[in-house]
Amino acid sequence: MQRLIIILLLTVVVISVTLYVLLYSEIKSINIQLNKINKTNTNSKILLSCSNKQLRGLALGINKNLEEKQKSEAKYKKMDLELRKAIANISHDLRTPLTSIMGYMQLIDDNSLSGDENKPYIDIIKNRTKSLESLITSFYDLSRIDGNEYKFDMKALNLNNIVCECVASFYNDFLSFEVEPKIDIEENPCFIIGDEVAVKRVFSNLIQNIIKYGKGNVYISLKRNNDYVITIFQNAAPNLSDEDAKHLFERFFTADRARTGKNTGIGLAITKRLVEQMGHEISVELVDANLSIIIRWKCLKSISE
Repeated sequence: MQRLIIILLLTVVVISVTLYVLLYSEIKSINIQLNKINKTNTNSKILLSCSNKQLRGLALGINKNLEEKQKSEAKYKKMDLELRKAIANISHDLRTPLTSIMGYMQLIDDNSLSGDENKPYIDIIKNRTKSLESLITSFYDLSRIDGNEYKFDMKALNLNNIVCECVASFYNDFLSFEVEPKIDIEENPCFIIGDEVAVKRVFSNLIQNIIKYGKGNVYISLKRNNDYVITIFQNAAPNLSDEDAKHLFERFFTADRARTGKNTGIGLAITKRLVEQMGHEISVELVDANLSIIIRWKCLKSISE
């Protein structure tokens, strides 16, 4: 009997030692794997060769933290890349009018031209300065909107009147650029909740975009659709790809890869943020080489019905 007890005790000791060795080995393996993952910055995960419940829980927790770390690093790299691109684009967009201004200033400083001959150059400088001021204002406004610092004065607005007013204000621009829009606005007043200044800016940005790029058919509409007012700003865009259309609302994105100065990519980014921060929806569609920017405004039922 005594011998049996001794054998049982020895068996327990051997099993305990074996388990301890296995656990120690697994913990050591986890430590080695973790050090390797941290040093090499790979997407590897902690692997176990045993089925111990506690160790498996530990490994799962470590792997979850590794995944979160990898996501954070990927997000940081993306943000860093976007920041670098934004700085490069801002620098380029500011440099373009500045270079033009400096060039014409140099012509005037040469004193080889009379006062009357200088006037066209002075007018150009004034126009370039206004463009530069507008560009800097847009950069500032975008930063305020992104930082939720833009203060909205939300109230009931007659969207029909605002669209008509904005379209009429660009009448001379439509004529100058030989753009003939087809206007289709519902007669019954459609009311929404929004900031009047922001809504006017949204429509102005979209009309300016049409004037810059409108080729062929240009269509502006406002229609009531159940609980929404749908505004559509459409123009022909034969050179725009489906991939470009997906990125139109991104900051500083422009289909003009050379950034020749015709577009900075800020206007549509501001438009999207203003619409969404007022609680409405905006989307883009490219069908048969026709670009449509569609806004779904939530109706104010108590007034519109």
